[in-house]
Amino acid sequence: MSTTTLPTLTQAAVSRPKRSTGRIVVGAVIIVSGFLTAVSGGALLALFGSDRALSSGEHRVSTPTSALVADLGTITDVDGFEYVTGSPTLQVSARNVGDGPVFIGVGRADDVDRYLAGIATDRVSDLEVSPFQLDTVRHDGAGTPGAPNEQTFWVASSTSTDAELTWEIRDGHYQVVMMNADGSVNVHAQARIGVSLPDSTGLWSLVIGAGVVIMVIGGVVVVAVSRRGSTGR
Repeated sequence: MSTTTLPTLTQAAVSRPKRSTGRIVVGAVIIVSGFLTAVSGGALLALFGSDRALSSGEHRVSTPTSALVADLGTITDVDGFEYVTGSPTLQVSARNVGDGPVFIGVGRADDVDRYLAGIATDRVSDLEVSPFQLDTVRHDGAGTPGAPNEQTFWVASSTSTDAELTWEIRDGHYQVVMMNADGSVNVHAQARIGVSLPDSTGLWSLVIGAGVVIMVIGGVVVVAVSRRGSTGR
């Protein structure tokens, strides 16, 4: 009786498909990473647009108190952005829909808080630029503030029936304030707020380009592994 000997698979023959599959997975991950990078760059380019600014558009804002206050929080390491995107710039405009001029100003938080101590204000608790959404919290008070444009602590300010403010953002803790120019209650305005990155178009384009390059590298890895697998090497 003859004995038939079955061919024995070598360790190399068993491990080769596993290695090929692993390399294809790595290539696919690289492609996906590149795609997400490119999409992120495209999304940022679309958000900031050709004018390199992200803006809320003009919306009606109002408060029955003396001031509408938005806290910008503590800003750090702004100088590092200047070399990549240019100086980040805050842009605020307010067109009074009532009588008289409107005031908008940016000041250090401590100075603003001292100025508005004991004054009824609405403070922004949540602000979404796109789509626009503004939520506020009321802070009661019975005092009457002095005219805001007579204060000397503002780092940037504008007073007009159609006020416009542009401020190069700096490290620190700042607040944005909108008031009637005489400090009276019932502030009503068509307002717009935005942030611009004047040299950012090149950065977003670079991110898109980097994503495309990463996708190409991932594609090369997948094709190379597939060809190697088809030739049995």
